Amino acid sequence: MHAIFLLYTASGRNRMTAMAKVRLLAVLTMDGCPAETTGLSGRWLGSDQYGIGALKEAATCVLTEDTSLTLLSNRMENTGDSLNYLIEATEKTAGIINGMIRMRLVDEIILYMVPVIAGNGSRLFQSSLPESEWTCTGSRQWKDGMVRIAYGRKIPRQRVVTFGK
Repeated sequence: MHAIFLLYTASGRNRMTAMAKVRLLAVLTMDGCPAETTGLSGRWLGSDQYGIGALKEAATCVLTEDTSLTLLSNRMENTGDSLNYLIEATEKTAGIINGMIRMRLVDEIILYMVPVIAGNGSRLFQSSLPESEWTCTGSRQWKDGMVRIAYGRKIPRQRVVTFGK
């Protein structure tokens, strides 16, 4: 789902604008740690047989740990459905990802589960996140144990009225 925003322009006319979709790509161990935290993950992440590379290539903009959540939440996109932002879950991006979830900026979570228990390391999803519901939009399992599950926000972001200067 894409969030639709109502923009009230300085001239007094309203126009509808679609904000780009924000996707979270998370390759996690079974105990919730980013897969990069375990040496065993190279076995699964060394090739692109799971389509992770295609997801990255399809992104219009890749978000990093330095992304401003305020600017991201206020940015208006005029090109409709064609834009999508991607943030990949790593130890460095975990903080901003949790901030994005708190601000309800994530529209889709693409979760890859590596059949490994890291045993230690930082978990991606931290405490104090707001309760939210997600709908499974697709899943796939490979013979080597890798699982991909895609989730979409159950309730799309609501319309927001923004006033021009």
